[in-house]
Amino acid sequence: MSIEHSILAVISFRPSTGYDIKAEFEHKAAGLFWGMSYGSLYPKLKKLVEQGFITVIESETEGRKKKLYELTGKGWKELEIWLKKSPEPPSIKDELFIKIGAWHDEMDLSILAGHLQARAKESQEILNYVKEWKQNNTSYISSLGMLAMRYAELKLEAELQWIQEALASIKNENLPVGQDPKKLGEKQLARRESALKADK
Repeated sequence: MSIEHSILAVISFRPSTGYDIKAEFEHKAAGLFWGMSYGSLYPKLKKLVEQGFITVIESETEGRKKKLYELTGKGWKELEIWLKKSPEPPSIKDELFIKIGAWHDEMDLSILAGHLQARAKESQEILNYVKEWKQNNTSYISSLGMLAMRYAELKLEAELQWIQEALASIKNENLPVGQDPKKLGEKQLARRESALKADK
């Protein structure tokens, strides 16, 4: 998903200030739907104006001037062309799973359990937010948007269930049996020990 197209999608909900658009990408549940950095938002908005996809509307509220961005006809056409294209597969980047994969037998599992507990707390907070978001009587969510919200709920509920199972496995020392046909686990620990001795 290009940043430009996601900006057009947000502006399609309503004419928006740069702050409004930034807020959409930074709220608590945003990472469930888009995992990108929007640090370059204002240069992107400028570029979209220059390309004729959006226009600037000056608005005044309570004596304060606001710069609102609105889609042009060209912008609506571009958004709809993009909406009709098959979406790219999601790009998954989750530091927790890299850490789980690289954890080795010489490391304290209680630290990993702490990581899982922290994730559970964060996921529960996001799940609560999503459930409240669906009925806050403030946000615009279309009927189809509600389907996406349901996906977010199920994803978070599954993650929380998995964390409970993982924590129980660690606590009861009942981890599933792994597979290591090339003895990489043993070799990993031997390489670690050798490197640590060489550093002394």
